[in-house]
Amino acid sequence: MKYAGESRIVSLYQRLLGNPFVYNRVRPLAVGGIDMSPFYRRVGASDDAVVLDVGCGTGDALRYLKSFRSYLGVDTDPVAIEFAEQRFGGRAQVAFDCRQCEARDVERLEPTDVLLCGVLHHMPDDMAVGLLRLAAASPRLRRVATSDIVYLPRERVSNLFARLDRGQYCRRPPEYAALAEAAGLRVEQSEVVRCHPRTGLAKYWMMTLVPGAAGQP
Repeated sequence: MKYAGESRIVSLYQRLLGNPFVYNRVRPLAVGGIDMSPFYRRVGASDDAVVLDVGCGTGDALRYLKSFRSYLGVDTDPVAIEFAEQRFGGRAQVAFDCRQCEARDVERLEPTDVLLCGVLHHMPDDMAVGLLRLAAASPRLRRVATSDIVYLPRERVSNLFARLDRGQYCRRPPEYAALAEAAGLRVEQSEVVRCHPRTGLAKYWMMTLVPGAAGQP
């Protein structure tokens, strides 16, 4: 149960995170630093990779991805998309679009790698499963990489940051895995990762999902 004062603090924190400068510069300081290298290492760096980045935000993925054939970032936040275009626009193989991911994106691009960094915890189960099914429909899919806030036993500090997050659907690890399995994807690898390997206070749940139902090789 949240008290009135706590609710106002959470609301203010969530609104501040919508500012690109706060999200990219201030938020890392609050949680002890952010290094997303473990997430982007899940994406195969290859010249033939077709990357679909759903919920791309300010385009931070392009700080880490060094090799790909094409990249499309989609996000419903116009401020974040404008910021991403200012940072990374102008490259022939890179595009951003301010809208929701749609079936036509998968049909047109046939992505090999789908990124869902900080996405699933913003969606109720039915929407999250629907998005994962959309990704699974790509005939060339190699993997879906996910990273989300997570509730963990005896992790009071990290759980507090998860509670403050704008996403309203923070889950426990088995609940994230159940979303993937409901979408017909198999959890190839999963782990808890600190937001920074040395100083991070918040922890994320990262999964690498591949085509095929659970139990298949």
